[in-house]
Amino acid sequence: MRTGVFLRWAAHPLTVGATVVLLLNDHVLKQVWPGFVTGKLSDVAGLAAAPPVLGLLLGLFLTARVGATAAVLVTGAGFAVVKLTAAGAGAASAAWSVVNGPSVVLADPADLVALPALGLSWWAWHRVTTAPPLAFRLRLVVALPFTVLAITATSAPSATLPSVDSVTSEGTQVVIEADGAYYGSVSGVDGWRYLSRVPPQGPMASPSTKQVEACAPEAATHCYRVHGAGVVDDRRGGRLLGVDETTDGGRTWRTAWEVPAARWEFVQRQHPFPASVLRVSQVASTEVSVRAVAGGHQVIVANGVDGLAVRGADGAWRRVPVVVPETGLDLRPAPLTAFGRGIGDTLLVTGPLTLLAMLIGTTVAAGRVRARHGRGLAAVLPLAAFLGMALPISGLVVFFGSNAGLTTGLWLVTALCLTGIGAALVLGQRRTLVRSRMLAVIAAAVLAGLASVVPALGWTLGHPQEHAATDGFDLILAAACLPVIVAAGWWAGARDPELPVEPPWPPLPGAIGPMPGP
Repeated sequence: MRTGVFLRWAAHPLTVGATVVLLLNDHVLKQVWPGFVTGKLSDVAGLAAAPPVLGLLLGLFLTARVGATAAVLVTGAGFAVVKLTAAGAGAASAAWSVVNGPSVVLADPADLVALPALGLSWWAWHRVTTAPPLAFRLRLVVALPFTVLAITATSAPSATLPSVDSVTSEGTQVVIEADGAYYGSVSGVDGWRYLSRVPPQGPMASPSTKQVEACAPEAATHCYRVHGAGVVDDRRGGRLLGVDETTDGGRTWRTAWEVPAARWEFVQRQHPFPASVLRVSQVASTEVSVRAVAGGHQVIVANGVDGLAVRGADGAWRRVPVVVPETGLDLRPAPLTAFGRGIGDTLLVTGPLTLLAMLIGTTVAAGRVRARHGRGLAAVLPLAAFLGMALPISGLVVFFGSNAGLTTGLWLVTALCLTGIGAALVLGQRRTLVRSRMLAVIAAAVLAGLASVVPALGWTLGHPQEHAATDGFDLILAAACLPVIVAAGWWAGARDPELPVEPPWPPLPGAIGPMPGP
């Protein structure tokens, strides 16, 4: 296998040691001893551990030496671009946020001092290419999942998440407070610019209470109020992002705009807070401002981490982002439907479920082999042992990846990694099982894993609207694939017609063929 040497590179003690240092430094040492040393230690450990993981991908297309060289060079070049340019740091922040939740990568040329760590990775490469691959398989099963998942689960959780905390009208512009600073916009919809970190003169100078209700300048009886005012927990059944309206001075109120309660959980999942802390009050409408504009009035609502909601003079509501490139502020409303988002809890189960399906199919195949030859069940042991390891591995990912909340990226990587290693263990039993036929077992197991994700994927597209409606259907669909898994295992355990028929017992000396049965 062309990627075999890359697997040994990823399982080398230096690579595993670097990932251990990376995790401990990001999640423990930086909190206890913040400073220059711990700041650079993560860069050194990351540069030593990243090339082998990148090599696993490049090894599928390139020769061993070319792939290893490219992995080291691409890692170094990418690190340099991220640390030297604001655009590179922004792209890295966006990419890392997909996998690990809200993350910020800063451009800092001083971090380039860690580049020599690539030499350690190159040294490990030479060690695995010159040393015989003795007993590396056990180390691979233990180390490779840890290496890949540890790299994706790194980056310690931050303490806060940017949000729009207040809004008011100051003269001809709208002023908001977000992430500890103040920003202004003439339109109240776009064109936001940084003002200062000191409250401007006016209502914001003494924000003793939130303005949870405001009236139209041209009609004192036409007023608006927010849903989520003073929220400590979700006591409104997921109706915290919304605005009520009255036209009779408050005698009767109606909902003017809101995020539907059925989609509340989907919106909330797309705003994961650090360390999986649930802060409902920051995914809520907290303050409202009304100002006169040409053709009527405009309503601007502060929606916390979800940005803003704005009603134009024409009466149409829309959710708008707050983007200020000069300071890196980027608050965007979460869509009500988006394929595959926010289903990390489902994917967390998918990996072990797929491994269990592989184990069932492999056991059926090995059972047929044993019935013919009296041996074969030993082929099940590696996969069974790895399935037992899948639960603690998943637990480590949950612990170290707590910053990701229920975002899809990290747990998709986890499920793919567990499935890939399980498939490698199944195909490695070629002395007992026919590799080409075991591909059918793997395909059936993957089908079961995909089936378990279908209800969650439908929910992300709004079918059904409520997440509770998907409960139990994932396991039902996975169980429906059981006959396919058993049939694939039964077929895989059949005698390969290309192999010679083994005699029922050793022939007698000098005999031309096997002795006839009784």
